[in-house]
Amino acid sequence: MKILPFNKCLKKYNFEFFSLDSTTSTMDEAKIKIDLVNKNLIVLANEQTKGRGRRGNKWISPFGNIYCSIALYVNFSNNVLSKIGMLVSVSVKRSLEHIGLGDILIKWPNDIYCYNNKISGVIQETYLNKLEKQILIIGVGINFLSSPINSSYQTTYINKYVKNISREQCFEIFINYLLYYFNEFFLNNNTDFVFEYKKIQMYLNTNIKIKIDKNKIIDGQFFGINEDGSLILIKDDQKLSIYSGQIQV
Repeated sequence: MKILPFNKCLKKYNFEFFSLDSTTSTMDEAKIKIDLVNKNLIVLANEQTKGRGRRGNKWISPFGNIYCSIALYVNFSNNVLSKIGMLVSVSVKRSLEHIGLGDILIKWPNDIYCYNNKISGVIQETYLNKLEKQILIIGVGINFLSSPINSSYQTTYINKYVKNISREQCFEIFINYLLYYFNEFFLNNNTDFVFEYKKIQMYLNTNIKIKIDKNKIIDGQFFGINEDGSLILIKDDQKLSIYSGQIQV
């Protein structure tokens, strides 16, 4: 894919952009700013002091990595919303491959792994603003300069493997892919990313455990992904669709 200059890319897809040195959370910033500009937008920060991940987890956000949120006015069904997370995850994958990284897989639903180490994560929230308009906020973190030490899983970062590219260039490449896929999906109903998301799943066709909530863990064979992004688990010869949870192996 041809990478457009950043400002040209924003103009083509009609997005506003805000760049911050530090913030509590780009998710919170995006919620404030979309009401001010009344337009789809992207917020980027060098660091977050109160970054958050899925299921209420803290997203450790030291200076020098990519922390961004995309805010969109939305007016579509849950079936469409369920595909957005898949689209964003594939956009991260494609942008990492563009700069030379490989062996990139998704740990369902939206953690991106590179060389078997977590390098990125995606979260999304929908809400009604004061004017009763539905807003979608997508948060994306990509480890560029460093990665946090985590006892639960191994982590990695872009600069460990690629030295001749800046954080800003990586971010611009990601935004090019993301907005291109948005445009293809929303205007042309192109869902090729769904097929790609399905085939790059970690632990596919293996026995896994999924933590549904604090008190419930379910086990079975990871059979695949439904069109709506839910995980297909085979347990006791039955196919179950899991819509939320955390894979444990």
